[in-house]
Amino acid sequence: MAIDWGARRIGIATSESGSLATPHSVLRNEGDVAEKLANLARELEAETIVLGVARNAPKFHDLAEQLRQKTCRPVVLWDEELSTVEAAEQLRARGKNRRDAQREIDMHAAAVILQSYLDHQEDGHRAS
Repeated sequence: MAIDWGARRIGIATSESGSLATPHSVLRNEGDVAEKLANLARELEAETIVLGVARNAPKFHDLAEQLRQKTCRPVVLWDEELSTVEAAEQLRARGKNRRDAQREIDMHAAAVILQSYLDHQEDGHRAS
């Protein structure tokens, strides 16, 4: 499960195969978000949680630790740089209008983050 953290919305992506990321959902960033995300991770039976992080943002470390404690799952901090830009380009290429794309952008950005992580993991296995 991957998380794209935004000030208003949080994008979620998953991978059933372990090799292909799929957009899942968008949550509002309100209330006890760590608890909501932990519940979702348990519901999805996530083996690993990939948290997209912006550079120099210590708040992500706090969220990662809360998720580790609440889920007893590994939480990986993963660079989210340009994930939203890439997701927007993908949505435009699919013919989504701006309004529809805006509603879906967060979960697609999470999928970009997760796919980057999965690709890196696969490259690491090939090298060993």
